[in-house]
Amino acid sequence: MRTLTASLLFAVFVLAAHGQNAKDMPPDYLHDLRPYRPEQRVHGLIRVYGNNYIPELMKAWEEGFQKVQPDVQFTSNLDGTEAAMAGLYGGIADLAFIGREAYNTEIQAFRDHVGYAPLGLMISSGSFATPHKTFSLEIFVHQDNPLSQLTMQQVAAIFGCGCKTPKSPPIRTWGQLGLGGEWKDRPIHVYGYATGTGMARFFDRTALGGSGRWNDQLVDFDNGHDQNGDVINAGVYVLNALGKDSDGIAYANFLFQNQQVKPVALAVNAKEPYYQATPKTTWTREYPLTRFSTVYLNRPPGTPVDPKLREFLFYILSKEGMSAVIKDKAYIPLNKAAIEHELAKLR
Repeated sequence: MRTLTASLLFAVFVLAAHGQNAKDMPPDYLHDLRPYRPEQRVHGLIRVYGNNYIPELMKAWEEGFQKVQPDVQFTSNLDGTEAAMAGLYGGIADLAFIGREAYNTEIQAFRDHVGYAPLGLMISSGSFATPHKTFSLEIFVHQDNPLSQLTMQQVAAIFGCGCKTPKSPPIRTWGQLGLGGEWKDRPIHVYGYATGTGMARFFDRTALGGSGRWNDQLVDFDNGHDQNGDVINAGVYVLNALGKDSDGIAYANFLFQNQQVKPVALAVNAKEPYYQATPKTTWTREYPLTRFSTVYLNRPPGTPVDPKLREFLFYILSKEGMSAVIKDKAYIPLNKAAIEHELAKLR
């Protein structure tokens, strides 16, 4: 337990030292968002289901919305993300809030029950480094490694098998990444989360194109427990292992960083800028491994969204809705471009 505490304290120190904390958020990041303006007066009951990490945020959204739409009532059953989609296709929920990206299996389960896919919207970016709040993932190497940046194509070639894209063969030595001298022929050892976890599923979708084809030498870790039964995030084990292996590379989060590892900057491709993960680049979504939380609803193809649901989602994706996200201090609000993209799905 002392090791875990020391790791977390060091992570806080590192974040402060690099300026990667709340002050990195632009002070005017709400200024260009549109206030909520009702398109119509609505009434009725909205049944909310899902994410158990947002009770206070949901309360703020509901109460804020009712100030403008007083004829709408809510019932909220926030029993957990894993139950959210079942509540939707089971007919006991109108909105399923999922504290991450929906799994393909969840979408398929809905499709199997009703014959079509649910409508999904992003409602916030994931956190930068807040426990349990869909934190972003960073690529780390050992502190002694001179590597400072990678493209997402290189990430895929390192962590994936490379068998789906013959023109992009696997990367298995540091020399393939341009390192010379003593590093040229040294093998790359890969560490990460157990492949069934939410972190690994997101990484697979974003970095490996959803192929599910991992480097067969990947050493993966699942969550553990301390002597009191409290959960130890697998990221602790991932970065502890990396800290003992100068030939290693891993994905995890800054929360679990130790003195023997360092993050590298990422770019979508070699022609694009490289970005370190910070609260700001997470908000702008310039950092490629930014995560998000979602809401799903049952909209049959070719039909309009139920007006009361549409208005409530307009509110969530408004300046007032994103202000509530900020005050909740868990997730990061969406930026204007992301909001406009999601609003278009409701038209």
